[in-house]
Amino acid sequence: MALKADEVSISQMFEAYIAEYHHRDILQLIAADGDDSHQPVVINAMTLFEANMEIGDYFNDYPNDVLNIFDKVLEKTAKELAKKATVKHLDGLCPRVKNTLHARITGLPVCPELTRDTIPRSRDVGHFLSVTGTVIRASVAKVLAYERDYMCTKCRHVFVLQADFEQFYSFVSPVVCPNPDACNSCKFSCLSGGSEPAACKDYQEIKIQEQVQRLSVGSIPRSMVVVLEDDLVDTCKSGDDVTVYGVMCQRWKPFYNGSRCDVELVLKANNIEVNNQQGAASLLIEDVQKEFEEFWEHYKNDPIAGRNQILLSLCPQVYGMYVIKLAVAMVLAGGVQRIDSSGTKTRGSSPPRPLCG
Repeated sequence: MALKADEVSISQMFEAYIAEYHHRDILQLIAADGDDSHQPVVINAMTLFEANMEIGDYFNDYPNDVLNIFDKVLEKTAKELAKKATVKHLDGLCPRVKNTLHARITGLPVCPELTRDTIPRSRDVGHFLSVTGTVIRASVAKVLAYERDYMCTKCRHVFVLQADFEQFYSFVSPVVCPNPDACNSCKFSCLSGGSEPAACKDYQEIKIQEQVQRLSVGSIPRSMVVVLEDDLVDTCKSGDDVTVYGVMCQRWKPFYNGSRCDVELVLKANNIEVNNQQGAASLLIEDVQKEFEEFWEHYKNDPIAGRNQILLSLCPQVYGMYVIKLAVAMVLAGGVQRIDSSGTKTRGSSPPRPLCG
């Protein structure tokens, strides 16, 4: 791979960037108490690319490999800082190094090649993008095994096999034994089992949909699956407006004889930002209340006309159908919140009301 020869130079450039811009952030993560094994270090892409344009070129061409290099540099830097801090703590209470630090990219340059308001297509596979959308579904967080130890039954060579993301994290055995001595065996046994668990990580899938207000009239919003791992799990919920930074990938189910290959596009998230404007909404409450009072003051002598005016604005492209629109408006405005046994809040049914002419 072309990137392999330049891995050392990329590591050195990113290490210098970390020392200048994120030295204090890493110290705070080291000193912080907590059981979280995965911690984010937010990297502003604009600042990084301005500091070193060469990193930007590598990042655009090999995003997955460069992100792995970033994580290794962060972990190495954290260990070195922890060693220095250990010398200063003579009482034995030294800062604890987190198991894994992740470089979370944000602030991509605003351009059609990197930032999207619409769902990317197949031509974007392999590119690092920023996609804005609304979360319409979030799966339950799971524990995913992503590494297993295998042993060659012929030469007893032990090797680590990583799950293949493109095949839904299934473990695909190598064709021949990876032993440098080349025993050419094709039979292996799994050592990760029983009382010795495999390497695992948190895993979750969400589905995001294009925001209707950003589409042209008549367009049907499309959706796509986003994969969240480690500290990104449970960072958003259904209904949130989010900006997801990640690498466009394609994946398919393992091949079986006689089965058809179905390929789907997914976004493997590196960072996710929730854009809910709750603060701005609270500032608009007074204006909305004033507008509401003025509206009904105008129709205080004829509330049915006020109701009909509201129905006119409901699906304005559909002519007539006042009774149906009234039923829809009652469902949207009515209903009582319910909380089920698991604590999940759901919308209750609207109580029956007579339909006024």
